[in-house]
Amino acid sequence: MNVKIMGVTVVLLLAAVLALGSGVSVFALGATPLAAVGTGGCAFLGIAGLGVGVLGYLVPDASANH
Repeated sequence: MNVKIMGVTVVLLLAAVLALGSGVSVFALGATPLAAVGTGGCAFLGIAGLGVGVLGYLVPDASANH
């Protein structure tokens, strides 16, 4: 169970960093602040969703083994 908790934590932190980078990049390229925040939010949701989905596939629940 600790492996899954640590995995989710790492996925969420990675998603936050990449979303911040994408938002800053879009803003630096000349987008409006609202568009940059929207881009960062969409990037966070997409990366976190895919990451948690892959993590759920790679690290199944401990209760499924019994």
